[in-house]
Amino acid sequence: MMGLLTEEEKSYVNKPIVFIGTAGAGKSTTAKSVAETLGIEYIDVDERQGSKEYENLCKNEPGVEVKIIRTADGRNYGSSNDAYKRCVLNKLLQKYGNSKVVLDIGAGTEESFDLLTNLPNLFILGVPKNPNDDEPYLNFLKQSRIDRATKMGDKKLIAAEKNMDTSHIQQSIDNIRKYYEGKQYISILNDLGKRKTTEELTQEIIYKLT
Repeated sequence: MMGLLTEEEKSYVNKPIVFIGTAGAGKSTTAKSVAETLGIEYIDVDERQGSKEYENLCKNEPGVEVKIIRTADGRNYGSSNDAYKRCVLNKLLQKYGNSKVVLDIGAGTEESFDLLTNLPNLFILGVPKNPNDDEPYLNFLKQSRIDRATKMGDKKLIAAEKNMDTSHIQQSIDNIRKYYEGKQYISILNDLGKRKTTEELTQEIIYKLT
């Protein structure tokens, strides 16, 4: 029979599981898998930023500028400012801050890092701990995209991926390491330099949670 949880253990159980990371790391796929495995709600923060609900909640907040274009296929585009994105994240944390849900957060979180750094279940995917590993990791991501385009048989996409500029991913890596030093970094590569499966990443994260 299990003993009673300590207050510290309770704080982990009743807090959101938060994922941030770089493009191409498989963050969203892993976050969805963790939510499904644990039987808890998955929340795409980018999707909430494009929703009318959160637009109405934040549009009159100081400094907020909302520019959203909604298309018939359900996609959202726009250039809302960082104050709006911060407001949406803050509203989500107010609503789910003491709940066990999965929050999948897109790139560019440095403007709101102070809202996240004290959360106990924060996981970072696709960021090498050691800067010396950045170039091999970026080369791996680039080759993965080329391989995917090759399987699709799309010659134009193959050429585009071969010429992909990874500087924006490098900038994201640098920002995450700067603002989230000491947090739980999850490597998407195994000891042989191969990509871990979604199942392997999911089990690793659940193990860390327990």
